[in-house]
Amino acid sequence: MHPYFFLAPFCIPVVSAIWPQPARISTGDKVLWLDPAIKATLRCDGEEFVVYDHYHGLGDTSLLGLANYAFQSAQTLFAQFHAFDKDTSSEETKHTLTEALIAQNAVQETLRSMRDTRFVPWKLHSRHSTFEPDATAPRHYLSSLQIQQRHCPSTRGFESKPYFTGDESYQIIIDNGTATIRSNDTIGTLWGLQTLKQLFYAHSSRSGSYMANAPFSVIDGPRWRYRGLSVDIARNPIQPQDLRRTIDAMARTKMNRLHIHATDSQSWPLEIPSLPDLARKGAYQPHLVWTTSSLEGIQLYGASKGVSVFVEIDMPGHTASVAHAYPELVAAYNQLDWSTFAAEPLSGQLKLNSSKVSAFVTDLLNDILPRTSRYTSLYHIGGDEVNRAAYLLDETVNSDDPEVLQPLLQSFIDTVVGLAVQHSLQPVVWEEMLLDWNLTLPSATVDGSVDTLIQVWRNSERIEEVLKKGHRAIFGDYHHWYLDCGFGGFLNPYPSGKSPHGVPYNTSGGYPTRLKKPYLDYCSPFHNWRQIYTYNPLENITADLLANIEGGEVLMWSEQTDLVDLDFKLWPRVAAAAEVLWTGVRNETMLEDASRRLGEWREREVTDFDMGMSPVQMTWCLMEGGCNL
Repeated sequence: MHPYFFLAPFCIPVVSAIWPQPARISTGDKVLWLDPAIKATLRCDGEEFVVYDHYHGLGDTSLLGLANYAFQSAQTLFAQFHAFDKDTSSEETKHTLTEALIAQNAVQETLRSMRDTRFVPWKLHSRHSTFEPDATAPRHYLSSLQIQQRHCPSTRGFESKPYFTGDESYQIIIDNGTATIRSNDTIGTLWGLQTLKQLFYAHSSRSGSYMANAPFSVIDGPRWRYRGLSVDIARNPIQPQDLRRTIDAMARTKMNRLHIHATDSQSWPLEIPSLPDLARKGAYQPHLVWTTSSLEGIQLYGASKGVSVFVEIDMPGHTASVAHAYPELVAAYNQLDWSTFAAEPLSGQLKLNSSKVSAFVTDLLNDILPRTSRYTSLYHIGGDEVNRAAYLLDETVNSDDPEVLQPLLQSFIDTVVGLAVQHSLQPVVWEEMLLDWNLTLPSATVDGSVDTLIQVWRNSERIEEVLKKGHRAIFGDYHHWYLDCGFGGFLNPYPSGKSPHGVPYNTSGGYPTRLKKPYLDYCSPFHNWRQIYTYNPLENITADLLANIEGGEVLMWSEQTDLVDLDFKLWPRVAAAAEVLWTGVRNETMLEDASRRLGEWREREVTDFDMGMSPVQMTWCLMEGGCNL
């Protein structure tokens, strides 16, 4: 067996355009062409298996089954690989998803990507320079891919926790016509394959693909284990196929957590079979409902790419859409003076002292949690922006006094957390429940069996507060990592310039509009990729607290984003966050190098994967450099 490695922190200059930046890299200056007949093998647990062989007559439409593994026939495997590319999951795929199948699919996709790349990197070289190898000269080929994994990929039914918590580190060595990927677990192999894809370019003569920096080696692993993106699918419609593209791009930047903010006051697009009226009446339109199959298909697809997809059903605030089906459960629903009772229109949140609400929440979570837990170990319980004034209109409470509300809120959250834990899911909650309401939540320092992740969104000082209370934190504040900022507000001033009767609540109105030119949003300015890249979440946090930082998340709220402009608003800014999360905190001195590497990553994305995304710099800057001031 080969020696395995352990990643230690260090930093040496990087001379390759890999994104995110690896921990250690060594490159040469030799050209290797990709052999169309490349063979892939897997060595694990003391045995070696052929994973892909061009000469078996199956071409690139199937990977060969591992000799002793209980895999299906090659024909069935091919059908399953393509099931990953659908928006819903088939019963056959659901019951046969395994780590071994994921690994085979990843190898096939990697070799196809290397072979079929259309990316000629002319934008990254000075005008009229000769940057390509001579296509007519004798060639040296990369003819073998050897994956050396300590533990064989599991052939049992998919288990999300061991898969996603596996060792993500990997090593690549390319020399003498062979590429070797070493890892301890399947998830590390997947990230190694993603790096391998970035090494190959198309030749403008269309005579093959090549790498120009052999011999090559990388030792790499992540700074944080939680590297997330949140997408809101409730304010404006976003469909499963849109998140499929998002998952693909996330995997290519080694992001591994997709947080779907699935419901909100404006709509309830999520099908709940035991409570069918929620989506039937709460979705904007029937064709915009996320069916159970749609959700499972996205979770399955994410798992196949190394991305854990989990949902948030925000409660008890942000729940006005429940009233379309169950009006008796919601307080302060759709008040004219919405700004007194909610953060944005429309108002309405679950009543806080109602047995009917308790039964509803229990039924809801006992429906969705078992279904989602197969592909993730996380569930986001919400808990942000709970409006006190709304409970003045809640006949079960009739108070906005925090001393009255806090124990009721504690009981509510205890129920939700308890159900999450019952279904083997780790709860995630917005910071307010801990810091504003002082709720007692399971923490790593109190109970080793369960640990609540606290998502911090307001500022870095809040990260420190969470850590000092003994909880694990997810960073990503709205001053830096909110992707919806800087596009202007979505609200209009009153047509007459003054508020109508009843706004503010219980008044005759006539108050002037609070909206003024240039109609900025609450978190302007626009957070460009450089601001995202240089965000330091560790500022002023002492070393003794750092171990409890789980990672971070960049967030896209959808008040002014939908499926039409989603890709452009996400990318390449999410990729900037991805390097922070994988490699560690960045700073301004790194921006010049980052511009060229991110610029190359973006050009590959738009060329090979048809992703719509904004440019990193103008072409001249990428070609010539020197765009500094």
